[in-house]
Amino acid sequence: MITPEVAFTVRNLYVFHFRIFGSMVYFHVSSDWKKNLEPSVERGVFVGYFETPHIYQVYMSSLKMNFMRRDMIFYDSKAMRSYLE
Repeated sequence: MITPEVAFTVRNLYVFHFRIFGSMVYFHVSSDWKKNLEPSVERGVFVGYFETPHIYQVYMSSLKMNFMRRDMIFYDSKAMRSYLE
């Protein structure tokens, strides 16, 4: 019961950098996208990876859209199960 890559390379895969889908994330909003008194941090839900490294897909329920973001803070311990309700 091992993956083909582990059988071929005889090494275990390093997957500790994977994140939990559906976990809550916070990301910075640039000054181009916000007005003066609006918050500079937004909250979203991690929904996936993008082809390029270090870019993630985030779902924002307030806008009901997916966005691509780079620098985020993940809260894997607080995986959002009922965020979309």
